[in-house]
This record gives sequence, C-alpha cells and structure tokens, in this order.
Amino acid sequence: MKNFLAKTIITAVFIFGIIILPTELSAQNPNPEIKYSVRLDTNIIVIGDQINLNLSVEQPKDLKIAFPAFADSIMSGVEIITQSPQDTTKLDNGNVKVHKNFVITSFDGGIYKMKPFEFQIHEENFSKSILTDTLVLGVKTMAIDTTKANFDIVMPIQTPISFAEVVPWLLGGIVFIALIILLIWYLRFRKKNQPLFATSKPIEPAHVIALRKLDEIKQDKLWQTGKIKLYYSELTDTLRIYLDERFDLSTQESTTDEIMQAVDNVEVNNEWHTNLKEILERADLAKFAKFQPLPDENERSLKFAYKIVEDTIIAEKKKEESEVSETLPEKSEANQ
Repeated sequence: MKNFLAKTIITAVFIFGIIILPTELSAQNPNPEIKYSVRLDTNIIVIGDQINLNLSVEQPKDLKIAFPAFADSIMSGVEIITQSPQDTTKLDNGNVKVHKNFVITSFDGGIYKMKPFEFQIHEENFSKSILTDTLVLGVKTMAIDTTKANFDIVMPIQTPISFAEVVPWLLGGIVFIALIILLIWYLRFRKKNQPLFATSKPIEPAHVIALRKLDEIKQDKLWQTGKIKLYYSELTDTLRIYLDERFDLSTQESTTDEIMQAVDNVEVNNEWHTNLKEILERADLAKFAKFQPLPDENERSLKFAYKIVEDTIIAEKKKEESEVSETLPEKSEANQ
C-alpha cells in the first residue's frame, strides 16, 4: 500500500511539473520587427508517440536569418522522424514569416530539457545570434499491471486454407502463364516477319504448283543466258518439292542416290525412274563439277521434268478410273 501511494505521488508531481511548463517560447529579441517562436504540440507524451516541434520567425523580407540545424535528433533521447524544408509566407504588413517543422519522438521515459534554440541573424554590416528559452518534454512509460500473472506468448492460430482463397491465385497463375505463352508466340512470329494470325489459303495440288514453277523456269530462259547452275538448281528444287508433296517423301537434303532409293516404291514405269535419275545426275555435274551440258540436254531435262509430273497425274487418274470400274459390276448385279 505504501509503495502504491509513493508511486502515485511521484507520478502526480511529474505530471504537474510538466503541465506548468510552456509549450511555446518566444526568444528575447531587441529588434521588435523580428518575432521568434518555438512550439511543441504538447509537453507530455507516452513513449513512442510522435509530436510536432515548430520553429517560426517573422521578419523583414530583406533580412537573412538562419534556422537551427539538426541531423537526426534534437538532443540525446529525442529523435527526429522527419523535418520539412523552410516555408516562407508573405504577411500583410510587408514582412515575411518563415517556419520549419520537425516530427519528433522519444523511446526512453523521463524529462528532457532541450537547449535554447539559436537563430543566426545576418545583416549588412554584422551578424548576431538570438537564443530562445529552454523547452521541456516529458515522456511517460507504459504502466505495468503487477497484479496480473504473466502469460506465455501465444502464436497465431493457423486456420486451414479454403478453396475460395485458392481460386483467385489459381486463376491468376493460369492467366499469367497464358500471357507468357502469347508473348512468346507473338515474338516468334514477329521475328519471322509473319502475321500472328495467318489467313488460311486453299491448298493447291502438288502437280499444279510444280507445273506452274516449270513454266516459270521455261520463261526465264536461264540456261540460254548462261545461268546453267541456277537453271538446274531451280529445276531439281521443283522436283524435290513435288516428290515430297506427291509421295510424302523427304528429299530436300537427300543426295541423288538417296532420292532414287526413296522412289523405288513409287508405282511408275521404268522410263519415269530413268528420266528422274538423268535430270538429277546432270544437275549434280552442272552444280558441283562446273559441267556445261549441251543445249539439247538442257531442253531434254526440262521436258523430262514436265513428263515426271504429268505421268504421275495420269497414273492417279487411271487408278481412280479403275476403282470406279471395279464398283460398277457390283452395282449392276445388285440391280439385277
């Protein structure tokens, strides 16, 4: 009981002493045109609370006055949280008011007596300092109730994650992955200089494409102008593309022998194989051995290329006609 009474008296004295302290001080200034003010929001705070410390001076506009400079604390135990730049306001009487604000706090209980704040006045012929009176700040600690027992620290309760909590993350992940795929797809087509969504064109039969290309080769008159190597390159490239599309082969990187082995199973006559082999071998000599075929050999190569394409068209039509003819007797017997 005595301890409680003593604590109560000490606390009351502390609070009373703080209450009677001023929260705003004006410096003693011999120049009546200059007015200084240093003000606290309050003289009493609880440990960790933040309050404003405002410094201001009213002066003639042509006078230079330097404010007190602080780094990170006003004094030991009183820390600066933030400080504003100096702000100047014009007054009706022609003077200006300059003020600067500090947000301060303290994390140690006690009474803090701040040193006088010094303002430097710089006039034309001399400089002088003016000191304010002392400000006092009281910092109270949190009261501890000793009548209650101490308890262990309780960890946060872990509740199970519900499906409703997972759904937004799941959908967000799916959307994110989809955006990444679209970005890669876009960059891939952009690099190839292709449209992102290409319009589909009607697929032409392989023989139509091949015959059109052979007509172009014939019109270009490449071998007639001395471009023998280019002539045979375009001729064999056209045949390779046709063979790949027509017979589902892969001859773009194949040698002449590999191509002839690949077409062994093609159901055509021996003349077709002979013509194809002659074109490929003559092309190899022209492209790699700098062989100069005779004009009639060049014409015969183009003629054989036409025949290779046209013979397979005819063979396909004959096959279709034979399949139709085989079904006709069955239909006639069914009618009988």
